[in-house]
Amino acid sequence: MRLLRIEFFKLKNTKYFWVLSALFALMLLAIPYTADKFVSLINEGGETIAGMEGLSLPFFDFVDIWQNLYWIIKFFSIFLGFIMVISVTNDIGYGMMKQNVIDGMSRREYLHSKVLMAVALSLTFTLISALVILFVGYRFSPVTEIEFVFEHIEFVPAYFVHLIAFQLFCMAVALLIKRSGITIAFLLFYVYMIEPILAQLMLYNWNMGAIAEFLPVNAINNIIRFPFYKYGLMETQTTVDPMDLTILIGFGIGFYLLNRHLLTRRDLT
Repeated sequence: MRLLRIEFFKLKNTKYFWVLSALFALMLLAIPYTADKFVSLINEGGETIAGMEGLSLPFFDFVDIWQNLYWIIKFFSIFLGFIMVISVTNDIGYGMMKQNVIDGMSRREYLHSKVLMAVALSLTFTLISALVILFVGYRFSPVTEIEFVFEHIEFVPAYFVHLIAFQLFCMAVALLIKRSGITIAFLLFYVYMIEPILAQLMLYNWNMGAIAEFLPVNAINNIIRFPFYKYGLMETQTTVDPMDLTILIGFGIGFYLLNRHLLTRRDLT
């Protein structure tokens, strides 16, 4: 708890922490409004999708909603990644890491303070997102019996692990690049352009689909698979696959070990 208090003390007086956290929270809180507008639009247009009215659409059924919305919400994870990036690069740029060592904090303790920060932020936003999804589900789902509400609740802890692993990945990139602006630009370019294009080439052009599963962002994101194929009557993975979870945890441990190596073996000035 001491390490977490130190980290929060540094964060609470920074504008970027509150701005990025607020953006993430606003994105989550916008989901009920967006869902309501979506259903209203479908209802106003009549029975236009698969012969169903808006309230009959299965997108928000409790059987499906956890996977459907968490697949969308995971695109907001970048905000927590940016918090980690700026926190680490500020510590390097302003000499706070060296000052921590002078004050008696080892580099391993510094790493653990960042890990605890990642866990705390992940837990906070996982709980907020779960409450948002429950609200949307009770608002729009035709079935609200308790067994349906919690049928696929495993996507909640899956998202929690996803957030931790993604932040550890962002920390590793920050330790390698050491400059917040360049790191953020690289992450945006890599996460949303380079790796998706590379994964598609490996899957469809190079016959390397199995290897594409082990690209870092793919490995982090695959814990919640694309859920909407089922509405086109295509085969869809609708649960958390134990293999995907194992790969994700493995990458999380790998990023932790890489961060430890970067912190203990390199000069980070």
